Amino acid sequence: VGDDEWANPDPADARHDLDFESEALYNAARRAPGVSAQMRILDGGHDWGVWAPAFAQAIQYLGPTLSTVAPQPLPTPLLGTAGTDWAGGIASAGGDAYTVGFAASASVDGQAYHGKLDAVVTRPGTWTTEFGTAADERLYGVVAQPDGGVLVAGYTKGDLDGQHAGNAADDAFVASLDASGTVRWITQFGAAGVADRAYGLAASPDGGAYVTGYTKGTLDGANAGDKDTFLARVSPSGQLQWVRQLGGPGEDKAFAVTAGTSDVYVTGTSGSPLPGTTGLGGYDGFVARYTDSGTLSWVKAVGGSGDDRLDGVTVSGGYAVATGTANGDLIAVSFSSNGSERGMTTVDSGAADGGVAVVARSDGGVDLVGYTRGRVTVAAGGADVLRVRLSAKGAVLAKSQFGSPRDEVVDAFAEPNLFAAAAPDGRVLVAGLTFASSSSGDVFATFAP
Repeated sequence: VGDDEWANPDPADARHDLDFESEALYNAARRAPGVSAQMRILDGGHDWGVWAPAFAQAIQYLGPTLSTVAPQPLPTPLLGTAGTDWAGGIASAGGDAYTVGFAASASVDGQAYHGKLDAVVTRPGTWTTEFGTAADERLYGVVAQPDGGVLVAGYTKGDLDGQHAGNAADDAFVASLDASGTVRWITQFGAAGVADRAYGLAASPDGGAYVTGYTKGTLDGANAGDKDTFLARVSPSGQLQWVRQLGGPGEDKAFAVTAGTSDVYVTGTSGSPLPGTTGLGGYDGFVARYTDSGTLSWVKAVGGSGDDRLDGVTVSGGYAVATGTANGDLIAVSFSSNGSERGMTTVDSGAADGGVAVVARSDGGVDLVGYTRGRVTVAAGGADVLRVRLSAKGAVLAKSQFGSPRDEVVDAFAEPNLFAAAAPDGRVLVAGLTFASSSSGDVFATFAP
């Protein structure tokens, strides 16, 4: 077959190109019921010099993701609505039970819908609670309580606690639910007229909460510039006890917090050097240590010359272990309580990888949970969920990868939307965003393979 096209096809008229139309016809035919189709290229013709390099690049990109072993699929059914939904946290409820938080754009399980995005907390098969305002609510953390209840945190654009009439800017909030899903209290806070978002939540030893995120205003002293990070302490009864603000002249955000016996660690990203640090280039990941009364002990910058971030942190074996992304790779870095870096582990699939959450193990090791667009074990397609188990010394012990042919974890803004928690038997619970069955996004919840 020949044609009269130019030696290099006109991109403006690409759909009338013979090669394109032949492939389109073949694809339509092979999908038609009862039709068997083949396509053969006999002599590349005058276009071969144009198409051959593109084919070679495609094989180089796709080759590492191909496997003769079937990928690990996502669990079903998924959580969510017909509209836009976002994962908001997961916590063990003992055995195979768990509690999941997410933001939903409609009623869930017959609960009252308040408008735009509601906060939903559910223990599948047991109870579901939906709460919100006429504006948006997002959840960014679910933590189990000893009495069977949970703490949740996030942000609201409305008057969620009944004490902020007329609010139209993002405010941080923390809420407590009992073992049957009834809301016990909600605490909302923020600087007037500007955005304040809670992105991380941890339980304090006395049953209260630590919450972290960012503010564009002043929660504790002067704002250093643009967005500053904050760490807040909430009592077991929901009283805001103190807030600490940390930032530089650039944009700074905190994404995760964890509490030790007498200290608290916060991680995130900074657009300019934080106090006591030297910039490494671009956005830097950071780890900050506070005492349990809110005194800042130290801050450490982590990363390379590009844009880096630390999205998860835990304490395991007496060390603070953080995970995130540096130079497009998943990283894990550990620090002693005095701020000495103990070591760093990198996982590189050859494509984009990132750590989002980290779960402590009883042997001093950790499970990292994040995403990969490459092949670490068997790729399912798009961005997959990735779990990496590390020893107490940072050695990689095991890796697993699962997902759907479409993206998991990362949203349309390339922001990670993934949460993980430990189960009593050592398994790892994971909840996150998936586009497996909807272009607007649903939520999956499962035990990681």
